[in-house]
Amino acid sequence: MSPMKQCVPEWCFFRQDMDPHAAFARLKSMGYAGLEMIDPARWGAAASAGLPLVTMAASGMQDGLNKPVNREKLSASIRENIAQAKSAGIPIVIVFSGNRQGQPDAEGMTSCVRAFKDLARSAESAGVTLAFEMLNSIDHADYMADSSAFGFQLARAVGSPRFRVLYDIYHMRRMGENTLRDILDNLDLICHLHVAGSPRRDFPGLRQEIDYATIVREVTAAGYTGFWGHEFLAEHADPFPDLEAAAMLFNRYGTQGKPAV
Repeated sequence: MSPMKQCVPEWCFFRQDMDPHAAFARLKSMGYAGLEMIDPARWGAAASAGLPLVTMAASGMQDGLNKPVNREKLSASIRENIAQAKSAGIPIVIVFSGNRQGQPDAEGMTSCVRAFKDLARSAESAGVTLAFEMLNSIDHADYMADSSAFGFQLARAVGSPRFRVLYDIYHMRRMGENTLRDILDNLDLICHLHVAGSPRRDFPGLRQEIDYATIVREVTAAGYTGFWGHEFLAEHADPFPDLEAAAMLFNRYGTQGKPAV
């Protein structure tokens, strides 16, 4: 089996005192195959290191498309993101629901479906995928899409091959969900995965509560071929030893083959 496709979001590790060329080259040497949510000022450094840009994030995490009043302005912004992603060769634009702010979830769902159906047509034309992310409402107080059910229902309602779910295993574990079951039952709707240890969003090794060995083995065996994004916070001032250890650990998990029946 080939090594897993692993990537890392810039916000988790990059500091302004780092040389981006050196930092990204180091990640490449560790076996990482992509970078997420990179500042456009560092896109050139990523290209020089041979690391593709995997995702970029749109606005709307707090004031989102769950509110009809936000639709015109936010949809225009997301269309700009889609065009930018197409131009830069970024396959995924991450999108969000927004906070409840007293709004019933059913109303927010209706608004999201209408807005994202429209935006999905732009994504289809551009060959870019919109990846809807669910977040836990412990770290992100009042976030509407704080369950996997919301995201999967929305993806089915939008009904576009260019509208999928970014499933963050850490976030959904914090909400008490059965992450492995949810991923396997809805794998056709998932285009990207994020990982971190729970409950502290730390190194996804053995000293936290998520059984990543089983998750990686079974999800890979079920046919998932997308990226695994290491969106965790390193325990040390120098994040690179943890990032290297995570890449090695997940490669080992991913090459164990099909689980025994």
